[in-house]
Amino acid sequence: MRLKSFHAKSMSEAMRQVRDALGDDAIIVNTHQEKGGWVKITAAVEQQSPLTDRSGGREEPRFDAETMVETITAAMLRHRVPAGVSEKIISVAMTLSGRDPKKALSLALQKTFSFGDIPSPKKQKPIVLVGPPGAGKTLMAAKLAARAVLDGKKPAVITTDIARAGGIEQLSSFLKILSLPLQQAEDAKELKAVLAKIKNPTQIIIDTGGLNPFDPQEMKFLAKLLSVEDMEPALVLPAGIDAEESAEIAMTFEILGVKRLIPTRLDFSRHFGGILSAADRAGLSFTEGSHTPQVANGILQLTPDALANLLMPHPAKKR
Repeated sequence: MRLKSFHAKSMSEAMRQVRDALGDDAIIVNTHQEKGGWVKITAAVEQQSPLTDRSGGREEPRFDAETMVETITAAMLRHRVPAGVSEKIISVAMTLSGRDPKKALSLALQKTFSFGDIPSPKKQKPIVLVGPPGAGKTLMAAKLAARAVLDGKKPAVITTDIARAGGIEQLSSFLKILSLPLQQAEDAKELKAVLAKIKNPTQIIIDTGGLNPFDPQEMKFLAKLLSVEDMEPALVLPAGIDAEESAEIAMTFEILGVKRLIPTRLDFSRHFGGILSAADRAGLSFTEGSHTPQVANGILQLTPDALANLLMPHPAKKR
């Protein structure tokens, strides 16, 4: 998709410029009344396929700054990325003229956001998966356990998701395949006791129940769990939900010390503006994500390149 802005003294004149430049298939993305009575229109049109040269071969594609910025802007619009976040990404990309748009997007994401790994088992720091109901914490706990087992390690897995119907059974069935027991803790006191009994773990993974981030009592319960010892809480958040709601959820969990983001549903969500908004507003670091329902090899390392590929899955069309 190609984006272009037009300025004119009247709406009719601006529309004429749109039609002359982009044709009748152009879509009006935004209109703005500027000072002095001038009108600004931003319009979009699908890019034409690369041309063929006289010898029958394809014309040598090329990128310029305008094409690169238009391509990245189109991706931001398609994923419903909030304007403030888009502006940060695009402003960085504008300094990278001449690059492939996807590579420029990757570099812009690297400069705009923080990326990192889930702490290694050597640090002996329990990983606590937190988040709203239905976010995919239990499946992510199983995936982390499966990865540890495939790496030749034997992790300890604990759940505090006692009240949810089927919660224990679901995780137990995953772990049974891995020949791992599931330990349970109903509250902070029990969690402390369970952790004290674990000897020389290669990794401790704690699955928590889904909590309403806007309920003070539920968040107070989580705060007590996290205070049991030095832990590494990570927010498990589904992609595809409203950007503002994602940001508010993330900021609530950030207050409790959450610094890492694990997006889920990356395999079928169509809009990733929510996870970008959450990471931006709460200052969370992208780590890993869930991009398949399979437990084994079901974790995607979220590098800038991987995130750029999610936002722009197809090769950019070149002029």
